[in-house]
Amino acid sequence: MQVRTILAVLLSVAAADAQHQEIFPLGPLGGLAKVVEAEVFAELTAVDEGGPLARAGLVVGDRIVAVGGMPFVAHTRRIDDGGTGPQRALGEAVDDAMGSVEEVGAVAVTVTVARDDQALDLHLALPVRPALGAADPGAARRALRSAAAAQLLAAQRDDGGLRSRVGLTGHRVLSAWALLALLAHDDDAQRAARDRLAGWLRGPEGRAWLPADFSQGPDGLDNWALASTAIALAEHALDCDDEEQRKTDLAVLAHCNAGLVARMTDDGLFGHATTAGYDGKGFNVINAQAQLAWSLGAAAGVPIDAEAFARSEAQLAQSLDPDGGVRYWTMKGTGTGDASLRTSAFALSLGLTGRLPEVRAKLLAYLDTHAARAREAHAVGSLGMLLQAPALRAWDRAAYERFLAEWRWYLTLMWCPDDRIAYIGGKGNNGGDDYLDRSLIAAVLALQLLAVDEQHLHLSMGG
Repeated sequence: MQVRTILAVLLSVAAADAQHQEIFPLGPLGGLAKVVEAEVFAELTAVDEGGPLARAGLVVGDRIVAVGGMPFVAHTRRIDDGGTGPQRALGEAVDDAMGSVEEVGAVAVTVTVARDDQALDLHLALPVRPALGAADPGAARRALRSAAAAQLLAAQRDDGGLRSRVGLTGHRVLSAWALLALLAHDDDAQRAARDRLAGWLRGPEGRAWLPADFSQGPDGLDNWALASTAIALAEHALDCDDEEQRKTDLAVLAHCNAGLVARMTDDGLFGHATTAGYDGKGFNVINAQAQLAWSLGAAAGVPIDAEAFARSEAQLAQSLDPDGGVRYWTMKGTGTGDASLRTSAFALSLGLTGRLPEVRAKLLAYLDTHAARAREAHAVGSLGMLLQAPALRAWDRAAYERFLAEWRWYLTLMWCPDDRIAYIGGKGNNGGDDYLDRSLIAAVLALQLLAVDEQHLHLSMGG
């Protein structure tokens, strides 16, 4: 059997601690596993008590080398490979099997495990749950969205906001993206919770925690919070039935947008906070989010500063790589491997304004062609995925469905037996997601990816 050959190879290979590794949740299987660059196994690093893995007799240290009799291909660190290897094979096989489970305890999937000098075929009974890959995935998508929304709302604090693992800026960024995802979900029963989130984002003095002097900031990463808050409050204003709340949103939004204008250089550059960083080179990830904030603000009723908008837009247009992605900086050669957030935000802005249609078409073709890169985004892969989904949905529903098919394994393995949504990082720098709180940004991500299909967000309607 081919699996036996794989086992022989595994037993002859020394531990590869220096190689690229990823630890990821196993979703409905109940546990964690590790994949290693160039290796063809998923090694269990945790097994949930009472979960499908534990009930089938798997233990920490076991190496899963095949599912359904099909050996894995090797895991790679290439971003264009996405989850290809053990992760994708496991996620898709488990999701396929979920669609056949009709009663608790029914055997649904068989894994081959390398343990000591043996290869064991072990049979796993999966939870009864609809499949994301079903011909009609609606039931699965609704169930996963409900679980993700519940996880976010359970973490909402008495003051209305969410708390990250760092300080105020992290709290603001996390709360803003959570509000956007809940608006996309559009559950009327959660309207009060959404309004409380919006209220917290407006800040105690109605300035979104931003000082009256825009040259000052709460900390050195303030522009991330400023842009995301503006995006979220614009969507909230567009959704709001209460005219007084809407007016309040618009006043705060105008302050945020003015702050972004004030912090941009004459050349259309931004930094993390009050000045353009990286020796004055700035970076486009804030620029693109500012464009989206201004465009959404205009849709909500806050006028655009046309001169500032044009400077920012020109900087992004000059940063367009031949492959269609937005580069890190304007300079050539800075790459588009982590371009999902920059490219998605710019594409969404152009869809809302109707400007530069040829540029927008190139951006969207990049996002469609390079869907596997979505979770590599300037240390916050979650944010790239969060905006890539609505950007593609606004353009072409078929492209959005291709995106979801690319990431079906990911959504499956996020969704744990107890309906908890667990985090799966990218192949590169996940530091920003760590700052935000992995469990909460995972819930935001799962909710947003699936909810934007219904186009309750104004940003997902553009173009």
